Amino acid sequence: MSPAGPRYTLGITALVFVIIGVGFLLVPVSWAASVDIVLPTAMARTDLRATYGGFDLAFGLFLARCAHRPTWHAAGLYAAAIVLAGFGLSRLSGLFIEGSLDPFMWKLLAVELPVAALCTWLYRRVRE
Repeated sequence: MSPAGPRYTLGITALVFVIIGVGFLLVPVSWAASVDIVLPTAMARTDLRATYGGFDLAFGLFLARCAHRPTWHAAGLYAAAIVLAGFGLSRLSGLFIEGSLDPFMWKLLAVELPVAALCTWLYRRVRE
């Protein structure tokens, strides 16, 4: 298999995670407001920066590193598949538990699960 598919998939996924991480790190109040999270205290803002900003930024940087090292493609694809499936399946559970029809949540889900499936498929191809 050509390394272009895994490299581009990892690179684009890395970029999205880095953008999300930087957004939550630098402007947590407005980014949190986009999903109806209110951050009334410094402690809440700091925790959101660490959780949403720190994780997404670090994970994005890890995926970027994986994208540039073909021997790391499998590890990056596996990690991306697990993380995105975790986000997607948890979001789907929440949508059903809450009975939510929020279009933004469904749009996120429509990205998370297909990209998780793509990463899984590419992971299997890379491992062959």
